[in-house]
Amino acid sequence: MKQILPFILIAVLVGGAMFFLNDDYEEAAFDPDWTDERSIAGWDMTLFLNNGSGKDQEIGFKLEYAGLAEEPNIEALEVFVVTEHGTFFYQDLDIEEFNKEIIYSVPCDFCSEAEGSYSYTEIILNWRQTGYTRQEYFDMNLYVEGSY
Repeated sequence: MKQILPFILIAVLVGGAMFFLNDDYEEAAFDPDWTDERSIAGWDMTLFLNNGSGKDQEIGFKLEYAGLAEEPNIEALEVFVVTEHGTFFYQDLDIEEFNKEIIYSVPCDFCSEAEGSYSYTEIILNWRQTGYTRQEYFDMNLYVEGSY
């Protein structure tokens, strides 16, 4: 019994440290100021704006795989966002592990010029899945509100 007691004491100390030093990590909630959503061919696309002050404004997208395959086997992905006021793109040509969701944003350089207006936006999605390259288009509206 004397030989087992130190192991029990060590286990209690390690367990207590893990319990009390546990960091309650919560993933940041996706809560942009403005969104427009579309679903096409097993993909859910959300175009969003986060309006900060001045140069803190961001434009971006949230892309979710909603297809039937449990393991989508996405090998490469490109997203081009084209508006009347500006463009940006996301590209990952060597995806190691696709977790069915991508959130990407960039500073919105044109938001101050486009305040208070709707802008026709086209999003082009290219992806390679199980050796085949595929393409889809999303037609969306971007509304840039005035300063917050």
